[in-house]
Amino acid sequence: MTGSPLVQVPFVQVSNISRVFDVSRPWLERLTQRLPRQFLVAAANISFSIDRRETFGLVGESGSGKSTIARMVVGLIAPSGGDVVIDGTSMTDRAHLARRQKVRQRIQMVFQDPYSSLNPRWRAFDIIAEPIRAFRLCDSTTAITARVGELLHLVGLDQADGRKFPHEFSGGQRQRIAIARALSSQPEFIVCDEPTSALDVSVQAQVLNLMRDLQDRFGLTYLLISHNLAVVRHMASRVGVMYLGRIVEIAPSKELFRNPRHPYTRMLLEAVPRLDPDRRHREPIEGEIPNPLDPPKGCSFHPRCPHANERCRLEEPRLAKADLSAVSCHAVEERRI
Repeated sequence: MTGSPLVQVPFVQVSNISRVFDVSRPWLERLTQRLPRQFLVAAANISFSIDRRETFGLVGESGSGKSTIARMVVGLIAPSGGDVVIDGTSMTDRAHLARRQKVRQRIQMVFQDPYSSLNPRWRAFDIIAEPIRAFRLCDSTTAITARVGELLHLVGLDQADGRKFPHEFSGGQRQRIAIARALSSQPEFIVCDEPTSALDVSVQAQVLNLMRDLQDRFGLTYLLISHNLAVVRHMASRVGVMYLGRIVEIAPSKELFRNPRHPYTRMLLEAVPRLDPDRRHREPIEGEIPNPLDPPKGCSFHPRCPHANERCRLEEPRLAKADLSAVSCHAVEERRI
């Protein structure tokens, strides 16, 4: 008698998480001016999974909700609905409080701006050593000093750099310090919120290559948030495309760049500048993201979509399997594109 094949459980499972912000005017002002309350849906029913040692990329224009999702996944913002499960532990269920505290040590985040994510009053040594002290990973000052020196060397800096303040480093060096701080708690899962967008192109490549080397060395799992398609193509094995708080397409990275299915994904790829002469017709992205306080009915992309019909204007599409991708589009479902 043969046993059933083992099913690999995703290391990170995001299930229908949403986030709604109350952006209403103060109560007295609403009362005197008879204004209604206003709510902003930053993320709506977002679902995806990440396997161990995988890099999952989230891309989209500014204002699409990528950073909100990143903060919900690491627990900086509580979701309005849905659940985030990391290594079998729910990060939203209060009944799992003790287990959540242990899992939190295994999660870290690298923020977008290295100029504001580091405490300007702390030396680099104290910035990197803070998680080590907080989680009591070393039992002596000598051990902490040795560990910080090891981490600085790991990210391409010198142990003597630990005596410097953040303003004494370049942007790329600051992001290396941020990465060293993230590694100091010995994490397994790191959320990277546009980690190279504030850096020069040459420095971006160095930081991205460092992140890949660290992933191979320590078996890290990444959630990579970016609006730079070149970065995502270099780093991610699977990609989710976001538009106005919703995921419109999820696909393996090679498949997404070879055969994009959703009209918005196609337009994003068409907007990438190319150095080689290309005479074929391109479809530029027209218009801008609608006001999230007053989103369009039906498909949120239909005001900008060249394939929209009456159904798109009335009915919201759902994420459905389409070959190797999952796509949220009526035109793809009806095989019009």
